[in-house]
Amino acid sequence: MDIGFSAKRLERASLDFAESSRIFGVPIGRKYIQRVLVLRAAENFSQLFGIQSLKLHSLKGNRAGQYAITLTGNYRLILEKAGEDKILIVDVEDYHGD
Repeated sequence: MDIGFSAKRLERASLDFAESSRIFGVPIGRKYIQRVLVLRAAENFSQLFGIQSLKLHSLKGNRAGQYAITLTGNYRLILEKAGEDKILIVDVEDYHGD
């Protein structure tokens, strides 16, 4: 699948463990890279729903049209569908609050 990034830092972090660890911390950085590799290996967006470990789910409210993938604890990889074979990684965040 083709992946776009909303920020250069997200793209750099997807390619380098040291960079992802610096930006997100080691546990989240490691999961971020793992999840991006899974996304790249998928043939299309629909296939992602069949990978249970991703825990892919659609978001609601002011995040309607976006999807989240679990990284660790409350941290999620936020993405948008940009076509059946293209996604945009928007951010990594804890949108649940404290």
